[in-house]
Amino acid sequence: MGRYFGREPRYTREEIERQAQQEVEARINLGRPPAEDFAPIEARLARMDRELAARAAAETVPPPPPMRKTERPLSVATVRLPADAGPPPAAAPRQAAPKTARRAPAKTRAPRQPVPASEG
Repeated sequence: MGRYFGREPRYTREEIERQAQQEVEARINLGRPPAEDFAPIEARLARMDRELAARAAAETVPPPPPMRKTERPLSVATVRLPADAGPPPAAAPRQAAPKTARRAPAKTRAPRQPVPASEG
């Protein structure tokens, strides 16, 4: 990240908590917005309340009928074909996944030599 965009500053936990506390206090000091800001939404909420009160109560969905002894719950793995359908179709042979090319090993760099300090 530091190569192209510069390094991010490193903060201690205390600094981060102090900055967060300052942000919270700044928001609290703004206070509650005036009541006029809530007027449009209060009108819409009142209209929705009236519409919901006028609407009929929702009917409950009846439970499903009990299963017969010969029935079983549906299963994705179980497929029943009609008796006159004939033999089931043959399964298609599976193809092996294509092999991916392996990456070449990374080039190793020679270690850097220390630069002597110039006297000046």
